[in-house]
Amino acid sequence: MKPLFIETDNGNVPIENKVKEKYNLEKGTTSPFTGERILGKSGDFTKEIHEEPKTLDNIVKEEGVVENEDGVMLTQSEIIDLSHGEDSYQ
Repeated sequence: MKPLFIETDNGNVPIENKVKEKYNLEKGTTSPFTGERILGKSGDFTKEIHEEPKTLDNIVKEEGVVENEDGVMLTQSEIIDLSHGEDSYQ
């Protein structure tokens, strides 16, 4: 397990492994108790990404966006609005 530290005015304080596991602490987040930043060993605050970035194809499948032959992309709600001759109000 990589070492983590809490950023304080008096310097960075190391976090014990038991505490990291118990509270699921990660670099790039804040402490649930003090609100201070949780840093990596080099003082890095960048959060590590644990999932693959979304591609346009996956976004289209997840959000129900349809692309017609002209390259116009419409969501399902937009298609329904057009078929009813209406517009969504937000």
